[in-house]
Amino acid sequence: MINNKHKFIFLHVGKCAGSSIKSALNSSCEGCEYSNGHPTLDFLYSKILPTHSPSDYFKFSVTRNPWDRVVSLYHHMTTVTKRWPNDPEKRKIQFNGTFEQFVNKTTYVNTDYSELDYIIRYESLQHDFNIVCDRLNIKQIKLPCIDYDTGRPARNYQSYYNAKLQQIVAEKYAKDIEMFKYKFEVKKC
Repeated sequence: MINNKHKFIFLHVGKCAGSSIKSALNSSCEGCEYSNGHPTLDFLYSKILPTHSPSDYFKFSVTRNPWDRVVSLYHHMTTVTKRWPNDPEKRKIQFNGTFEQFVNKTTYVNTDYSELDYIIRYESLQHDFNIVCDRLNIKQIKLPCIDYDTGRPARNYQSYYNAKLQQIVAEKYAKDIEMFKYKFEVKKC
């Protein structure tokens, strides 16, 4: 998402509340432009007005605990054709397999956070989004909950993992885990 009027760029990382953020900003900021999916920062830079430079823009994104994010992505990818039955493009990305197969097959695309000015943490989503609103000089907005009805059970992400799967995700997301100090926290009953 880019807004040339308010001079901000939101880099939408998958399964990190990006749809909620885009919806909130679109409803409160005139001039938002966004494309479907998860465009790269370079693509968003190409939408900057010729009289502006990327350094003129406040650039932000969201990060999420990788183990939780992978569970969310798994449920998203296993239900896309249920949610969009008439979309042939969704059939191409539908995943039909177990969580273990998903973890083993999924490749992680590194997000380059180095050019961003601020990174919202999913774990403190509303608080951090309020900071973004203040930075953009717009009224603080309560983020809507955009539920894609993926059928994810109400259980913690840790229950999906054995030691091997936990390690695979740790290796694929090593940069994020190190940068944001994420841990695979086991919930105590």
